[in-house]
Amino acid sequence: MLKMIIPTTMLLPMTWLSKNDTIWINLTMHSLAISLIPLLFFNQTNTNLLNHSTYLSSDPLTTPLLTLTVWLLPLMIMASQYHLCNEPPSQKKFYLFMMILLQITLILTFMATELIMFYILFETTLIPTLIIITKWGSQAERLNAGTYFLFYTLTGSLPLLIMLIYTYNNTGSLNITLLTLTDQKLTTTWS
Repeated sequence: MLKMIIPTTMLLPMTWLSKNDTIWINLTMHSLAISLIPLLFFNQTNTNLLNHSTYLSSDPLTTPLLTLTVWLLPLMIMASQYHLCNEPPSQKKFYLFMMILLQITLILTFMATELIMFYILFETTLIPTLIIITKWGSQAERLNAGTYFLFYTLTGSLPLLIMLIYTYNNTGSLNITLLTLTDQKLTTTWS
């Protein structure tokens, strides 16, 4: 778990400390190296939680999601290099900073074992995504798109928050590993 989080977090200062002419190659190569780390987790044959801790873990469901997440950053860096060539260096660095911050929050979201932590981290991914949409969107309607994105995502996730509160009131915990061990079945409200 920390094999992905710590190196990805170290990309944040690298963004601001790299020289302007080497920032693209530095971040691309380091993010490609980081993207090889989740491939080590695919060799696990058991279905138990891998690298389990109280707050973060990786299992056969989250490993492909983590792999896709860390493979997206180098691809996005390579795809946006030409698009941002006319931007000032500070804007390029801020864009890359937002992309790395988005990857960190997505990694933490997919590795969360507490459901409320998953919800909070999922909502946290909205901040860098909203900044990327509103600042570097290609059409003039990007501010409207950012507003719609924010409100639709927040209102769409309210039923999840209500269900998390309902689950906590019935079971007393939102830990995924503890919820699998409970004998109490949740009654559905629509039956």
